Amino acid sequence: MPRNSCEYLHDLGGDLKSPLLHIAHANGFPPGTYLPLATRLAHAYHVVALAARPLWHNRSPRDVRTWHTLADDLIEGLETLEDRVIGVGHSLGGVTTLLAAVRRPDLFRAVVLLDAVLLPPRWLALLVWARRLRIPWRPPLVKAALRRRRVWPSREAAIEYLREKSFFASWQDAALRAYVESGTHPTAGGQVELVYPPEWEAHLFATVPTDVWRFVPRLSSDLPTLFVRGERSTTFRPKALVRAVQMLPHARFVILSNAGHMFPLERPAETASYLCAFLA
Repeated sequence: MPRNSCEYLHDLGGDLKSPLLHIAHANGFPPGTYLPLATRLAHAYHVVALAARPLWHNRSPRDVRTWHTLADDLIEGLETLEDRVIGVGHSLGGVTTLLAAVRRPDLFRAVVLLDAVLLPPRWLALLVWARRLRIPWRPPLVKAALRRRRVWPSREAAIEYLREKSFFASWQDAALRAYVESGTHPTAGGQVELVYPPEWEAHLFATVPTDVWRFVPRLSSDLPTLFVRGERSTTFRPKALVRAVQMLPHARFVILSNAGHMFPLERPAETASYLCAFLA
């Protein structure tokens, strides 16, 4: 994270005198996507979000071999803020928040992990061997990211196109609009294009950390911690939840019924209510 620069810090609302709450975004979704969630938190918190490295200028996926680099970026960014934060992370952002909180607990007041990417250990063990043996591994998410449409005639056209996709079917209209408005920029030809390069998105899907379970039990018991899992999540599965509960007896765990991995954008009001209840 470039120091002495607010270029990558997004202010998502709230009183400057309120406790600072940081949202670490998911892979492929810029900070502004979370505006519907932030709006529901802004009555009690000053909500900010640091853009991850894929959204920085002139950065290459080749510079990142592991998500630990993104956690280091997050630490450097949080060090520039004037106060400790309530660290809220979704998906990829959940993992980077977890890693940052383990390394620098002094930067945090509390940690809230929204469907963090905590894959079952058996899956990660297979991935370790595949990487050691240099077996090509291109999961469906990588292929889908590389096929992703990235240009539309206008933002309204992008909204109409995405609304028909099953992935966005459960999203609130406000969240879909926030994604398109923050996640596209005008091109020289008068169209709009994704600001989060699909090549970056694919690269991060392909470099899921295999050592994340080493860090889960190292979360400080002095740091209030909440895990929220979508009941239908395929990213934070039931066995992974059981393992996390065993490792962190001091943490609190919530399952959001009939919700998938993207519940912070599908059900921002309900997500915010769980956060506020825990933090209160």
